[in-house]
Amino acid sequence: MLNSRFFLRLFLPYLLLVCAATAAMGIYGGVRLRAGYLQGHRDALSRETLLVWDLLRPDVESGNVSDLQRQVHELSPRLERRITVIAEDGVVLADSDADPAHMENHRMRPEVLDALGPSTLGSSARHSATVDNDLLYVARRLRTPDGHTFFLRLSSALVPLDHELHLLYGAMAAVALLAMGIAAVLGFFLARRHAEPVRELANFADDLARGNLNRRIMIPTGGEIGMLTKSLNTMAESLTGLVAQSTRDRAELAAILASMSEGVIATDGRQQILLANSNAGELLSFDARAAVGRPLWEVIRIEPVLKATAEVERGGDHRAFPVSPSIGRHLEVTVRRFGANGSPGGLVIVAHDTTRSVRYDELRKEFIANVSHELRTPLTVIKGFTETLADGALADPVRGPRFLAMITKHLAQLTNLVADLLELSRLEGTPELPRRVSVDVVALARKAIDLLMPAAQRKNQSLTVDVRGFVPRVLGNTDYLERAVANLVDNAIKYTQEGGAIAVGISAANGHVFVEVADNGIGIPADDIPRVFERFYRVDRSRSREMGGTGLGLSIVKHVAHVHGGGIDVASTPGVGSRFRLRLPTPPHEG
Repeated sequence: MLNSRFFLRLFLPYLLLVCAATAAMGIYGGVRLRAGYLQGHRDALSRETLLVWDLLRPDVESGNVSDLQRQVHELSPRLERRITVIAEDGVVLADSDADPAHMENHRMRPEVLDALGPSTLGSSARHSATVDNDLLYVARRLRTPDGHTFFLRLSSALVPLDHELHLLYGAMAAVALLAMGIAAVLGFFLARRHAEPVRELANFADDLARGNLNRRIMIPTGGEIGMLTKSLNTMAESLTGLVAQSTRDRAELAAILASMSEGVIATDGRQQILLANSNAGELLSFDARAAVGRPLWEVIRIEPVLKATAEVERGGDHRAFPVSPSIGRHLEVTVRRFGANGSPGGLVIVAHDTTRSVRYDELRKEFIANVSHELRTPLTVIKGFTETLADGALADPVRGPRFLAMITKHLAQLTNLVADLLELSRLEGTPELPRRVSVDVVALARKAIDLLMPAAQRKNQSLTVDVRGFVPRVLGNTDYLERAVANLVDNAIKYTQEGGAIAVGISAANGHVFVEVADNGIGIPADDIPRVFERFYRVDRSRSREMGGTGLGLSIVKHVAHVHGGGIDVASTPGVGSRFRLRLPTPPHEG
């Protein structure tokens, strides 16, 4: 005989399981039956409201309450429905089962309140105090051509449903008792036969549930228990492989997402976030580590992204769209649905930062516009003077040479512009310095100053060099560095008045060599200082062109400094002068 403890642990759960399953099926069946019945009646009543409204509309629009009440009384027996017409303020105009004059205001009835919504249709199942019966109500909000609103309500009794449910519950109760009796007999014999194997299998299953996937069980028995033992051992093997593969897959996925420059977010069918990499948090401004498990709309507050996810969720395949720089950067966002074979699936959101490419495109357009502008002026002048010379001015001993000199001047300006453009293009397209050698910056600066000394002397300017202490050599390109120093000195000569002073200082400190060019010229306004190194930017455009400037000199200096690993600084005061400082790193053994 089985002891009471085993009986309670093995036999009673079988019995309780059958009882619970039977009860659950009964409750579920009853709920589904009632829900299906109510839904069918709701749909029928909803359709009937339109038919009844077509019949009652003339009396409603005319405002003839007596004819409306008569019509309601005539229609109700034929439709087997209670019919109620309610005004917009809740006053009952007509009712098939009661006197409207003695009925309460129906404005706050649940079905009427529901009909005030966007769907114009409301329903409720409740007890009616007027007719003392349980009814299903369906109300529809309708509007007449003159703009007045009415509610047409149809109702149906729920007594047949209650009768069917009582029959069902009685039948299920009988089935439940029979099932419990059979379960008690079968459970008794099965418990006595399979007591120990079942206990072993239960312990084995508990170990698997706790994550002990290395355990195996050997029960020397055949039949169902033996097959179950084999299946559990096979399942343990499969689970071990699946867990290992899942761990590897998750590690690979985490590594891939972490290494991606794009932001990636995956959601389930309810738009709960399943995963999000750190770049997604950075690009879309949320904490990626705290986002998993939260609704997408709660984490991301960017309207275009939420709007696109809603559109794809409603049936679209995917959406790709840009996000404006309202969040501080330009983004290209793609929202795509995943899932197959009828599964709810989810969404994958990929955000790509296009700020740099957008900025490059803007710079390219600006560069093209500036080049076109810089070329147009000298070409227009050359064309004009050439046409004038062709019309006879070439033979003029005064105008002819003057026009030719102007053409020569503008041709030189064009030549300088093209040369500077080529030089700037070469600098921007060269990731590493060509012909890197050890350069004596002092000698290089003196050579550049000697070449520009005549230009300074023509304006009666003083051009001096001051070498402060020991200056080590730097590693770089001699031609580029000489061009950078020459551009700074030439720029100072051009923008310093006649009789001015230009000083070139060369020093070394903290592992860098500094070439400083200072003047007492016209200076640069504070608003223009951040832009002086932009291509074609001039503080005074008309004066720069008169002096033959291309607007690229300081931009070339900046690029030369950057390819050498250094930089360029400027400080200036209008009317006082400017000071440019070129900074170049020295090799470690030179420092």
